[in-house]
Amino acid sequence: PRKEREETTERYSRALLTLFVPWRSVHDLCALNQTWAEALEVQKPLISLASLKIIENIQLLHERKHDRDEHLRQVLVEAQSDNSIDPVLIPNYYEEDQNTEDDYPEQLLQMLSIVNEATTNAYSALNGNQEQRYLYDALQAIDNTDRFALLNGE
Repeated sequence: PRKEREETTERYSRALLTLFVPWRSVHDLCALNQTWAEALEVQKPLISLASLKIIENIQLLHERKHDRDEHLRQVLVEAQSDNSIDPVLIPNYYEEDQNTEDDYPEQLLQMLSIVNEATTNAYSALNGNQEQRYLYDALQAIDNTDRFALLNGE
């Protein structure tokens, strides 16, 4: 649930209370005569500063995802509405290829398959290196958080 949406305020408040406030029964979180939003305001002082920072980061993550989705929608709308081709890119005349009679479809297909195979291999090698680099960086970042110190014997 998101904070800024009016229709999800109660769900948002309930989620934060259950995640960040100690409780044993639902009555520890919210009284019978309270809304979840009111209960969150009352219980907010019980939430640690570190947890408040986490809540803020979750909110920022939702906002960034919304911004990204909105940008993608705009790009798609622009791409769909702009179907015109720049006249500069369209040649005014076609030159006659003097080797047309000598070209054989089998030879052309063979040349295309060789180019395709070489391009695919080069692309795969490039992506493999980037993927390995990404995985290494991600694992290094996780390791640097000391979140799993017990697993490392520390």
